[in-house]
Amino acid sequence: TMRLKSALRRGVAAAVIAGIVVSSGIPAYAARWDIADGDITVKAGDAEGTNRVTQGEKDVEDTNTVITGESKENTVTIDTSEGNVDVTFDDLKIDVSGKGEAAVRVEGGGDVTIELDGDNELKSGAGHAGLEHNKTDTSGELTIQDKDKNGSLEAVGGFKGAGIGSAGSNDAQVKITGGNITATSDDWGAGIGSGSDGTAYVEITGGEINATGGYLGAGIGGGCN
Repeated sequence: TMRLKSALRRGVAAAVIAGIVVSSGIPAYAARWDIADGDITVKAGDAEGTNRVTQGEKDVEDTNTVITGESKENTVTIDTSEGNVDVTFDDLKIDVSGKGEAAVRVEGGGDVTIELDGDNELKSGAGHAGLEHNKTDTSGELTIQDKDKNGSLEAVGGFKGAGIGSAGSNDAQVKITGGNITATSDDWGAGIGSGSDGTAYVEITGGEINATGGYLGAGIGGGCN
């Protein structure tokens, strides 16, 4: 019986250690993603309610994806070609205004919902919207929300880009249901809506909105036509 007890003790100890090892792996699948660590791409995951997030060497199935941190180099791509994507921005600050890139770009035929937590700032370079979503016949919907009423977004577009919406001559689709939102474009773009020469479909049902267009651009609506 002593041997048995000793074996049981070892077994329990082994199980406890195994439990610790297993549980320590879990945070990687519901991690906060820091934009300072590199470009981030978010796609729909294989399982319902999951995302597939890639950043550098990491490529993981993720739930409740939260992107945070600051960068003047790295950008976020939300790719809905595999299905709908829900993501949270929490104190995310990206300024690529000097690089001719979009801070955050939404693409694909699925729908994207962005939840705002904390203070978020997105600034893009020439030819791009601060938060860019170009509407096509096959694109999905972009929705910005703040369900827990604790988030803000400042989005600044580059030349010919909206603050939130499309870039260049692309059409725009933006739906906002909440959040303290400030959207500003450079010349020829709308604050919220289209870039230099596009049609805008904008639906605002909540939030506190401050939208300023650039030269020849509307605050909310179309850019220079």
